[in-house]
Amino acid sequence: MHRPKMIRAEKMIRSHSSGSSVSSTGSGSISLAGLSYRSGSSSLSSLTSRSPSDLEVLSVDVLEKCFECPVCCRLMRNPVQFQECGHRCCSTCVPELLRVVPRCPIDQRFIDKDKIFVDKIFQRELDGVKVKCCHHEKGCSWTSAYRELTGHLLCCDYATITCPKGCRIEFQRRFINPHLREDCPNRDDSCRYCYEPLMRGNEDVHFDRCAEFPVACANGCGRTNIPRSKMKQHLDKECQLQVVPCPFVEAKCDHRCERGRMSQHIRDQADRHLELAGQSLQILFQSVAIQTRAVDKCSSRITAIEDRVDGLEKLYGAQLVWKIDGYDEKYQDAKTGRKSTIFSPPFLTSRHGYKMILSASLFGDGKGKGEHMSVFACLCRGDYDALLVWPFCHRLTFTLIDQCPDSATRHDVSYTIRPNTCNENLPFLGRPTAERNASFGAQKFAQLEMLKMHDYVKDDCMFIKVTIDSDKMLLL
Repeated sequence: MHRPKMIRAEKMIRSHSSGSSVSSTGSGSISLAGLSYRSGSSSLSSLTSRSPSDLEVLSVDVLEKCFECPVCCRLMRNPVQFQECGHRCCSTCVPELLRVVPRCPIDQRFIDKDKIFVDKIFQRELDGVKVKCCHHEKGCSWTSAYRELTGHLLCCDYATITCPKGCRIEFQRRFINPHLREDCPNRDDSCRYCYEPLMRGNEDVHFDRCAEFPVACANGCGRTNIPRSKMKQHLDKECQLQVVPCPFVEAKCDHRCERGRMSQHIRDQADRHLELAGQSLQILFQSVAIQTRAVDKCSSRITAIEDRVDGLEKLYGAQLVWKIDGYDEKYQDAKTGRKSTIFSPPFLTSRHGYKMILSASLFGDGKGKGEHMSVFACLCRGDYDALLVWPFCHRLTFTLIDQCPDSATRHDVSYTIRPNTCNENLPFLGRPTAERNASFGAQKFAQLEMLKMHDYVKDDCMFIKVTIDSDKMLLL
């Protein structure tokens, strides 16, 4: 009843002139769809990997004649079709046909080796045949479609495998765990000395390097069970046959003998050792005196350096601490608008640095007016401008100083500005062409309400400090 479907498949294969072909490669081998198969070889190409050639594939039902190979009389494996007559056989049987006279085993028509094609359409029909496991006679009850056979054989419990530990013993897959646990001469084990995992049979190799393997003393003192890792400790501290220097070696006694005989040497040379120790102490006292004088000299130099650094820090600390006296009156002037801005004295960022000036709006300016005090800085024309780098790019920090007597509890207010040297900011940061540039700074420097919470204003005075980062500033 499957014959009509087989005939349709034959017609499709014949019309598919661009299908995969089987060609001779010489030396008793052929090429199937670009994959080589050598006659007489036990290994299979990927074309014949659906089921191993040395295992018979058994169908569950009576095998239809169209699925039986006319050469090996078994279920076809990766069928190929002869273009001349349309008959098929296993791809693994083609070398046998081509060996003497290439004729079709059914109608004896001549076969052209260049006109043998892999029949993929018929293979799909063949894949649906229900088959038994190749190890059915051993007890495997698996049955399924032919296409599933290869996957099953990879995990079939009744398949014969070789021990993965390399002992070369063959057994059914279902016995692998008992074999690896009890019978395999190469089964996993652990060293009885260091408990490191090892393979049974490799004990001698492991024992040659095992750190806890017991060995005999290298000096032959009689100890034979010393762990290899503790041999050095035994020789350095315990072995009575180890040659060691005299304990007074630092006092210039150069005697060496076995550890077990050293006590006798110490008793015999007590007077000499005492003399040597006295000489060593005298040398030591002289060395200590020299080192003490050197330490005192270094301490004096360190004290002088500390004093100098302290002076330099005081001299080159903040570039300006601006004292604003008469704060209440100036605040009222700013609030009423009579004098909204006050200015600091001009100052230099360093001895030959930028000339700057601070300004403050005690009642605020711009968006901060009425709620914040505003502080600004501006660059002035200076004597050294021709030698400086422009535009100005150094970080500024404004600090409103808390005048609390306890300096540890002060809450200073700081605001840092990192100038952006883009073209739009050149009127603020470029080299001054007039007496001074436009001001830049913090409109919301400090909240007016906050000024009443701490000692920012004391004795009608306020202090504002400005610090300018000079790490990358050009030194003249």
